[in-house]
Amino acid sequence: MNARNSVARSGFALATALGFACGSLGFIAGCPSVPPTTGGGEPTASKFVGADTCMPCHSGMHTDWLATGHATALDTLEAIGQGENAACLGCHTVGFNDDGFISRAETPALAGVQCENCHGASAEHATNPGDLALRPSVDMSATLCGSCHTDAHHPTFEEWQLSKHAMALEGLRSNPFAQDTCMMCHSQDYRHAVEDQEVGEDVEVPTLATAQLSIECATCHAPHGGVAQDHQLRQPIANLCGECHTQEEAMLGDSPHHPQIEMLTGIGAFQADGSGLVQTHAHSALAAAGGEACAQCHVVRHEVEDPNEGNPNVTGHTFNPFDSDITTISPEHQTDQYTGCRDCHTDSVADALRSSLQADLSARLDALAPTFDAESATFIDPESLSTADQARLATAKFNFEFVRADGSLGVHNPALAQGALDVAEQIINDLTGQ
Repeated sequence: MNARNSVARSGFALATALGFACGSLGFIAGCPSVPPTTGGGEPTASKFVGADTCMPCHSGMHTDWLATGHATALDTLEAIGQGENAACLGCHTVGFNDDGFISRAETPALAGVQCENCHGASAEHATNPGDLALRPSVDMSATLCGSCHTDAHHPTFEEWQLSKHAMALEGLRSNPFAQDTCMMCHSQDYRHAVEDQEVGEDVEVPTLATAQLSIECATCHAPHGGVAQDHQLRQPIANLCGECHTQEEAMLGDSPHHPQIEMLTGIGAFQADGSGLVQTHAHSALAAAGGEACAQCHVVRHEVEDPNEGNPNVTGHTFNPFDSDITTISPEHQTDQYTGCRDCHTDSVADALRSSLQADLSARLDALAPTFDAESATFIDPESLSTADQARLATAKFNFEFVRADGSLGVHNPALAQGALDVAEQIINDLTGQ
């Protein structure tokens, strides 16, 4: 993994450790105990202190946070005339209705989403930074983010719960062939621990039995910011998705495993002679640096005029552009399934192309499948073939599995999916004399 990304992910743990080390050294280390203030310099009895009080010991994190949407969360409310709406302030300020934020005028230091929204009230820690028993909590679960990124206005958490990301760890544990290393793409806490170790931190890496988090918000988003991408994404979208949605170095004889990035970019399948089959498509351009990439179709967002439980906004975090769970709840979004296609197609054309392509490839995959099934009457036993024909059969099987494992039934790259099956079918026809 890239060490730069690892540092971003482990930032809070490292800075927190340094902050507490400073706290134990007191004024000598430059981390004095700081009495909570209102932001105007006046001490307050509140259990919340505000991000500026955290800044002397966590300056890097504070600087990164200032550039995030969280830091200006109250501003966004005020911009739409809702700056005093009690129904909203709990998720746009620190400690509203809980001994914290009162108003912009009275408690300016607690405006916006800050450290204590996620790490808990920290007045005691600020006044006694050397006491490790008062260390603020670190919670990297989606449930924490979901305490605010929820309901009909922004149902990110509810949508994520419906996604395969939310079930990645549970699904892996149900696989009899699962190994700990698989958790790099199935468990956030495993992934972060491995990356922390790579930059020299002494952390315990969880096992398949002890890991607790699936693929959650902080897997893709950097909680403190400090990254170049929009939405606090840790990497450009194609890189971020492609770290897991890849067949990696799969070769003939292997079974390609979720080869979405290879399919999209036009590589990964084989010619009949075993050389690489390269076939790009207009969709391949989505993976270009700086673009929406996978998110153009898989994180499609829609806002409605008056969101409610029966007609919610859509944030795209089921990651399924054709998601029946969303469209069943909100039928008017049916026509918005093809938002990502509209640069080139109308909705009706996109729907027709998709339906035709997927029906065709599904039928072709169904026709090829018995060839590789030892229980089928049309199974081709590799042991009955010459060495050269065994290699050709392996190529056909790889291309078949490549298209099937991609899961899009050709939508990611119609040209490569069709080309890979063309090769497979020709090989099978040659071997069977058809």
